[in-house]
Amino acid sequence: MDRDTCSSVRYRSVTMNKLQQSGFTILEVMVAIVVMAVGLLGVAAMQTKAIHSNYFAGVLTEKTSVAEEWMEWLIHFSRQNYKIGADNYSGYEKLAALDKNPGTGTWTVKQITCNNTEALKNDLLAWGLRPPNAERFDDFQLPKLPVKNYSMTWYIAANSPLENTTTIRVEAMEGGRPVSLVFLVSPVM
Repeated sequence: MDRDTCSSVRYRSVTMNKLQQSGFTILEVMVAIVVMAVGLLGVAAMQTKAIHSNYFAGVLTEKTSVAEEWMEWLIHFSRQNYKIGADNYSGYEKLAALDKNPGTGTWTVKQITCNNTEALKNDLLAWGLRPPNAERFDDFQLPKLPVKNYSMTWYIAANSPLENTTTIRVEAMEGGRPVSLVFLVSPVM
């Protein structure tokens, strides 16, 4: 092989190696970026939904906790016997007496003042709900009032669904969605 032939073979082999080199074209890179961007947008949307759902679950838990405190307070109140002067009564009798239409299955609605302890005590006193051996409730005898601006409603249906059974629905609302707990109290429970 002469020198010219060798150099032409070398030139061809260098040229062939350059043509056989692999790499990505600009189009392939752009398609990969678009696919990755779509995937990241999907992950971001899921994260936003997860944060929103987590917040909603926290609010729901808080409202349920407030309603449960009042439910437990009402159950405890209904099981007590009270004496004020010569007046003896059970808490159940006082709760059942809050219903204006006993036995009809319709609810009597009582709005609870949740942002002012003194107003709450006055409401309870006006409805005839008193603690044992005292005229008014003390702060420690009532459920802790929530920090947020809640509205609390009691729905009372005496002698419903059975005679000597009162159905009470406690509804806590902050914002737009209420949480309701329904329970029964009876003098023999």
